[in-house]
Amino acid sequence: MNQASKIYMTDAQGMRWVNADYVKEVADDISDFGGNHAIDGNDLDMKRDSIWRIFRVRAMWLLILTAFGILTSSIIAGQTELLDQAIILAAFLPAIVDMGGNSASQVATLVIRSIALQDLKVRAKDVFLVLKKEIVIACMLASVVAVAEVVMAHFTKSPGGDILLVVGVSMFACTLTGSIIGAVLPFAAKRFGADPATLSSPMLTSICDFVGVLIYLGFAMVILGGNLV
Repeated sequence: MNQASKIYMTDAQGMRWVNADYVKEVADDISDFGGNHAIDGNDLDMKRDSIWRIFRVRAMWLLILTAFGILTSSIIAGQTELLDQAIILAAFLPAIVDMGGNSASQVATLVIRSIALQDLKVRAKDVFLVLKKEIVIACMLASVVAVAEVVMAHFTKSPGGDILLVVGVSMFACTLTGSIIGAVLPFAAKRFGADPATLSSPMLTSICDFVGVLIYLGFAMVILGGNLV
């Protein structure tokens, strides 16, 4: 390896070299994670690419996300009776569902970066290591945000105790589930030969929105005694 293919960096242990290919891979991953990576594997370049090519790549991602949005909205529309009976549930839906996507994006960013730098490899040992650590961290974070959501909900909207229970357990479950999804999907993508970063941030968020709605309305039906429409 010649000097031109190395980039030097300083860390807590001193100087070490980093293969320039790793740097390029991380840069590609950043582009992918924003949903700006073409199917042909070439990154978009706002200055050099044509309007048509930029349109095609971005439209592809937006159409996929639209499909997830339709699925999510269909689930909500199918539970109008439940929401009509407890309209306050709708007020908490965005915050709870968004938390799943936020936690997933946090974890996925760390895992994708580690895979790109080859700190993590697609093997059972590393997957187990990440999951073991992330489940503990996710439970801690989920507890904090669930308590915070319940306290803020109590003082700002003053719902009944059963509604607060739905909000609390749903926030915990969405945060935990989102973290697990964000930890596992990059490994799964790499295992099947896909670039982990093709699970872009918008895509990951859309998946977690879909799962989050199922979790929230599921707990609402169980705790509040609602029935499927």
